[in-house]
Amino acid sequence: NPNNPQAAQLFVLSRRANKTLIMSSDTLKENLSKYLSKFRIISDAIDILDASIINLGVNYTVTVRQDAMTSIVISSINNKLKEYFNVENFQIDQPVRMGEIENLILNTPDVEAITSLVFVNKTGTQGNNVYSSFSFDPARHTDRGYLFPPIGGIFEVKHPNDDIVGRIS
Repeated sequence: NPNNPQAAQLFVLSRRANKTLIMSSDTLKENLSKYLSKFRIISDAIDILDASIINLGVNYTVTVRQDAMTSIVISSINNKLKEYFNVENFQIDQPVRMGEIENLILNTPDVEAITSLVFVNKTGTQGNNVYSSFSFDPARHTDRGYLFPPIGGIFEVKHPNDDIVGRIS
């Protein structure tokens, strides 16, 4: 904890049956606190806090070979990105490695180049999809090929069929 050198911060989240993230209940946090109190030194403290859920969308544009079936290429890329952004593959404070995403896209058959790769923050209600209210500017949190979440934050592509959008240029 930056405000208390004798305290540690523990960020927690829960996951629904459909694998989307939600804030943990107060009961869970109280039970964690009781359990962890047996293992700490008297002068130490553990602050159990809600992690921030940052809902992301991925927009990309690629060029493909002239004889490629564009719908198959886009579908293949989207499936790879859905697998990459599976919430089970992410942890709190884990950055997105943009090079890995570029590698996934470029290693898709018939893809020649990436002309655009943009991350967007999804908040509130958009169409039939409901997202967290956490506002985040991906461009401001990108450094040397990494997209960093805020401290205690985790990235989630909540509705991958709508949040991953590919185009052919």
